Amino acid sequence: MKLRLALALFALAALAACGQQTGKQGGAPAQQQNGVLVLSQTQNLPDWLFILRTTDGGTIHMNQRTITRANGMADIWLQVHYGQQQLYEAVTGDRTSVIHYEVERLHYRFNCTDEKFLIVERQIMGSGETIVARDEPRQIWRLTPETGAARYVLPIACRAS
Repeated sequence: MKLRLALALFALAALAACGQQTGKQGGAPAQQQNGVLVLSQTQNLPDWLFILRTTDGGTIHMNQRTITRANGMADIWLQVHYGQQQLYEAVTGDRTSVIHYEVERLHYRFNCTDEKFLIVERQIMGSGETIVARDEPRQIWRLTPETGAARYVLPIACRAS
């Protein structure tokens, strides 16, 4: 009984602290710039942030901690949670197997000046966020389409590059 009371009090204290800024962690709130959400700081945000819904009811997330910028290029990882199970054909030596999955991660690289992108790596995820398969697609630069995940994250990844 005392343990339950202590846990309940701890939970109430934690809920009361939600959303409050402390010390140097506070800062300017998020702002909209040219239609893009600009975060003043990302220290307290989760790794994977929701950005879009897929047509099959799934979701797409970006990881702001993976953004790197150099020489007019920007890299970022996206994670897709599909609304329906997907199939991936894995070839190992002379053996082929089919992997059923619902989550994949994609490493995008953007040419910020030309607004082109390519996919550097693709990871098929299993339970517990383990990588069960990966591939490196042909490195083909594509124009960023007018809609979709690449268009959405291009200005975020390329900001100040």
